[in-house]
Amino acid sequence: MKNILLFLMALALSSHIMAQQTTVTGVITDATDGSPIIGANVLIKGSSTGAISDIDGNYSVSVPSGKNVLVISCIGYRAQEITLSANQRVANIAMKEDSELLDEVVVVGYGTMKKSDLSGASVSVGEDKIKGSIITNLDQALQGRAAGVNSVMTSGAPGSSTSIRVRGQATVNANAEPLYVIDGVIFQGGSSSGHSVGLGDALGNGAATGISPLSTLNPADIVSMEILKDASATAIYGAQGANGVVLITTKRGKTGEAKFSYEGMFGVQNQAVRLKMMDLAEYAVYNSSIAKTTGGQDGTVEYMDPSLLGKGTNWQDVIFRDAWMNQHNISAQGGTEKVQYFVSGSYMNQDGTLRGTEFERYSFRTNLDAQLKSWFKLGLNVMYSNTHERLLRADGSQGVLTYSLLTPPDIPVYDVYGNYATVVREGYNRMNPLALAELDDNFLTREKLNGNIFFDLTPIKNFTWHAELGFDISNSKAERWRPTYNFGGSVLRETNTSIIQRNNSLYWQLKNYLTYNGNVGKHNYTLMAGQEAWESKYEYISVSGSNLPDNSIKNPSLGDNHGCYR
Repeated sequence: MKNILLFLMALALSSHIMAQQTTVTGVITDATDGSPIIGANVLIKGSSTGAISDIDGNYSVSVPSGKNVLVISCIGYRAQEITLSANQRVANIAMKEDSELLDEVVVVGYGTMKKSDLSGASVSVGEDKIKGSIITNLDQALQGRAAGVNSVMTSGAPGSSTSIRVRGQATVNANAEPLYVIDGVIFQGGSSSGHSVGLGDALGNGAATGISPLSTLNPADIVSMEILKDASATAIYGAQGANGVVLITTKRGKTGEAKFSYEGMFGVQNQAVRLKMMDLAEYAVYNSSIAKTTGGQDGTVEYMDPSLLGKGTNWQDVIFRDAWMNQHNISAQGGTEKVQYFVSGSYMNQDGTLRGTEFERYSFRTNLDAQLKSWFKLGLNVMYSNTHERLLRADGSQGVLTYSLLTPPDIPVYDVYGNYATVVREGYNRMNPLALAELDDNFLTREKLNGNIFFDLTPIKNFTWHAELGFDISNSKAERWRPTYNFGGSVLRETNTSIIQRNNSLYWQLKNYLTYNGNVGKHNYTLMAGQEAWESKYEYISVSGSNLPDNSIKNPSLGDNHGCYR
C-alpha cells in the first residue's frame, strides 16, 4: 500500500512539473532577405536550457514556469532578447547583422581597412584575449587563441620561446617563423637558436634552445595583434612575409584627464606531473633480478635485502622546485585634443621550476601623438627593454632531465662534507644531476631599443602623405663559464673555460606612403603609392680563455689560451 501511494505521489508531482512548462516554437530568419538561419542558439535566460535552430531555421524549446525571456545569438548577428507573453506558444525571430563587427578596423601591411572589405585571410587577437591568461612572453598569447595558427612551446624554461606556424612548415632547414612588425617597424629578433647569441654549444645543438626574441616585449603594452596569412595582405613585405606576418599594435594615448593604472601579479609554479620512477627498494629488486638473469650472481651486496632500504633519492624532486614569479606594470594615459600620450614601465622576474634557470625583464614605453596643425600630425613610438636570463641545457643526452632519469636512487644529493655526491662504480660513472644544473653558468643579457618617428601631412582633403623613420637597435652579452671539478673516476674537469660573446645589430627603415580615399555613390576606393628602404647590420666579438688561475676568476683574458673572434 505504501509503494502504491509513493507511486501516485510521484506521478502527480511529475504531472504538476509538466504542467508548469510551456513549449515554444518558431523560425529564426535573416532580417534582410528572410532566409533561415542555421545553428542559431536559443537560450532561456537565467537557466542552462536551450535549443539550436535546424537547417530550416526552426527551433523548439521548453520554457519552465517563471521564465519568460529567450536569448537568441548567432555569429555575425546581433544578440536579441525576446520577452514572451502569457501562454505564448510561437515566437518567430528576425535577426540583424552585426554591422559593428563588419565595420571593425583591421590593421594590414599597408594601413588599415574595414573587416568587411578585407578579402585576405587574417586573424585578430584583442587585448581581452591577451589578458585571458598569465603570459610572460607575447608569443604565448597566440596559443589556442588564433584560428589556423599553430603555437607550440619549445621549452618550459622561463622566458622561453614559442614556435609559431602561420602557413605550416615552409622548408625543412630554413626558419619558418612569421615576420613580426610592431607599430610598423619590423622586429629584429634574430633566431631562437643559441648559436646566434654565442650559447649554441652550451645549450645543445642550438636548434631550439628556448631563447625567445619576443621576450623583450611587455605583453601589457599590446592592444591587438593581427595575423596576416595570404599574399594580398602581406605583399608589401615581399619575401620576408612568406611565412605570414604578425602585426602588433601597442596602446596609445586618449583625450581626457591622465589615468594611472597598476597591474601586479604574484604566482608560484610547480611541476604538476612527474614520471613514475623506481624508488631504492624497487630498484634493488630490479637490480638483483637482472643480475641473476644475466650472470647467475646475487648482484650488489647492498641490494640483498630490499626491506632494509628506504625510498632513496628521487632525482626529479631534487632538480625541480616550486618557483616564484612576479610582474608589475604601471602606466599613464591621457592628453588633450591636440596631444595624446601613453607611458608605461614594467618589471618581471620568473624563476624556473628547473633549478639553475631564471628570467628577469625591465621594459619602458612611450607613445606620443601630436596634431600640431589641422593638416600636420607628428607621432613617436619608443620602447626600451633589458632582459637577463640564466639558461640551462635541459634536454638531450647530456641534459639535466636525462641525467635525473638515469641516475640511480642510491646516490645521495650531498656527501657528509656538504659537497655534491657522485658514485663511481663498474658499469656506472655519471655526474650528479644537481651539480650539472648548478655548476656551469650560461648567462644572456639583452638590450633593445625599438620604435619610430612619423608624420602625416594632409595638404588637401582625403589625400595623406605618411613619412616614417623606424629603428631597431639591439645588443646582447652571452657568458659561458665552465669551472673545474673532480667527483672521482672520470667524473672530473681539469681545465676551466670562460667564453664571452657580444652581439650588436642595427636596423633602420624609411617609408613614404601617398594615400587618397574617395567614394563614388555607395562605393569607396583607396589609391596608394609607397616607397620603402631599409638596412640591417650585425656584428659580434667573442673572447675565450681556458685554464684560469682559479674558479672565482672568470675573465677569459687571464687564461693561458685566450682568443678573440669577430
